[in-house]
Amino acid sequence: MLLFLLLSTVAAKITNCGSTRALFKLNTAGFWPDPAVRNGNSTVSLDYTVPDGLTVLDGKVTYTVTYNFIPLSPSTEPLCTQTVTCPIKSGTYNTSTSTTFPDVSGSLHVKAEWKDTADNLLLCYSISTSTR
Repeated sequence: MLLFLLLSTVAAKITNCGSTRALFKLNTAGFWPDPAVRNGNSTVSLDYTVPDGLTVLDGKVTYTVTYNFIPLSPSTEPLCTQTVTCPIKSGTYNTSTSTTFPDVSGSLHVKAEWKDTADNLLLCYSISTSTR
């Protein structure tokens, strides 16, 4: 599913969709190369802070994708496969994921929600882009 996060041939817009209710603070998010190159490598980078006293042992990341205005089935990954370390303890983290860009065209919106085992929202970000 991370493959869909990286689909773009024009500037991607990355936003914090959990700014008021997420337990983690999203400091910055990056995407490069921007624009992406079809069948080339692309990277999403996240810099986030976990507040003092918070430890997360496990959870899930749900990716919701809309491609050409058609919602696709969400996918879920274990949280610990998407983070730098597990358990996640207080501090600031920087993680990046690279993947090969597929050869597709159209508009794309991806929302990633990180939740702990009690279903508390930890982090949420979305990427909106379009391809030619």
